[in-house]
Amino acid sequence: MPRKSAKASMMEELERKKVELSVRALLRHLSDSESSEESSCSSGITRTLDEITEMAIDSAMDTLSTARYAFRPKNRSGTDQSVFIRDLHDEETGEQLPWLSCDEFLQKYRMKRDSFKFLAGKIRSHTVFQSSSHVKQAPVEHQLLVLLNYLGTSSSGANNPRQRNVFNIGRGTAQLYRARCVVAIQSLRKEYIKWPDELERKELSRRFAQKYNLPNCIAVADGTLFPLTYAPRSTDAPDYHGRKFPYSLSVMVVNDDNRRMRHYLSGFPGSTHDNRVYNNTKLAKNPVEYFEGKYYLIADSAIQNSSSVVSTFKAPRGHELDELQSKFNTHVGRARVTSEHTIGLLKGRFPWLRSIPMIISNEKRSVRKILKHIDVCVMLHNMLLDLKDEFPTEWNEETDQVDDRLTEALVTDQHAADERRQRLLEYLRDFVF
Repeated sequence: MPRKSAKASMMEELERKKVELSVRALLRHLSDSESSEESSCSSGITRTLDEITEMAIDSAMDTLSTARYAFRPKNRSGTDQSVFIRDLHDEETGEQLPWLSCDEFLQKYRMKRDSFKFLAGKIRSHTVFQSSSHVKQAPVEHQLLVLLNYLGTSSSGANNPRQRNVFNIGRGTAQLYRARCVVAIQSLRKEYIKWPDELERKELSRRFAQKYNLPNCIAVADGTLFPLTYAPRSTDAPDYHGRKFPYSLSVMVVNDDNRRMRHYLSGFPGSTHDNRVYNNTKLAKNPVEYFEGKYYLIADSAIQNSSSVVSTFKAPRGHELDELQSKFNTHVGRARVTSEHTIGLLKGRFPWLRSIPMIISNEKRSVRKILKHIDVCVMLHNMLLDLKDEFPTEWNEETDQVDDRLTEALVTDQHAADERRQRLLEYLRDFVF
């Protein structure tokens, strides 16, 4: 038997009271003709009281019929700002020592105080923070603290009940603060996630040649997995089973020699092969625009060779690489390790990426919400690199070293797509090895 809501139960009780009043009025009418004058006077007073009661019941029923809830508990009469004020306090705001030291602030909010002030200033003027009603929004800094603390926590530790306890705010308030900040930070995307222009490509080519002796190389590509805390509740849930985790998202990262993410693509289920993810990037679909026909990036053997991609050699089944190919892989590996560092920095800075606490359903918006938060993490990663905001080495995440034996078979070395790699191999053989 289904449970009745408090509203339905109260409506039934009011209906019962109204019926009782009607019955009493009928009985009183029948007895008035036989009663004495004194009894009639007393009955008249009772009648008046009953009529007032009936009017009150009608009014209550009208109000209740248009209300969503019978009772709305008032757990909080507003947001408690004391936690935000306490955490934001530093030496410049007063004579007292700050509640959080510099290291404690970095640990809780994943960036230094100066970087936090810079970011708050960048998004302060966004329209999402402009109130459209008489209700005044909380300061931008307070809302931003909630998002940064969320991204700095992994798995179920990032859920709303925890943030309610940390900041003394309701779960709806925490969700609203995070959503506003995500929208505001994403407006900075063109500034912090962009492919290098012609001048930058020349500079990157010079740096890769100087550091790693790889002429015309401008970037490194590698795939990684972002684990999901909860099993997807979608019809394609089995597709999210990855190589290492029960459920995950497959992501392609393209970075430069300074660990800056120049391009990335996420949203594919964890079972998706790295080569397929890369082939869906803009870089693979329009290489002339991004590489000018002469530049290239390096990758592991999971990504197929092309005019713009030089991948490491993969030994055929039952065979070993020859000496020159092994030297080539070792030499290229010195530059490829920057990708492992980039992914490690990203996951180390934002533990939310190590176990994403969002559920994927059949609704597209469930995936879009995750992708927006990933986008924010990438933008903040690049911004903090620009600000030289370093974090403790113990934050570094163990990266996903992919076993080449698990990768798919690629084209043979005689294929035309391998021409770029062969030319680089010949260069290294003649001038480096």
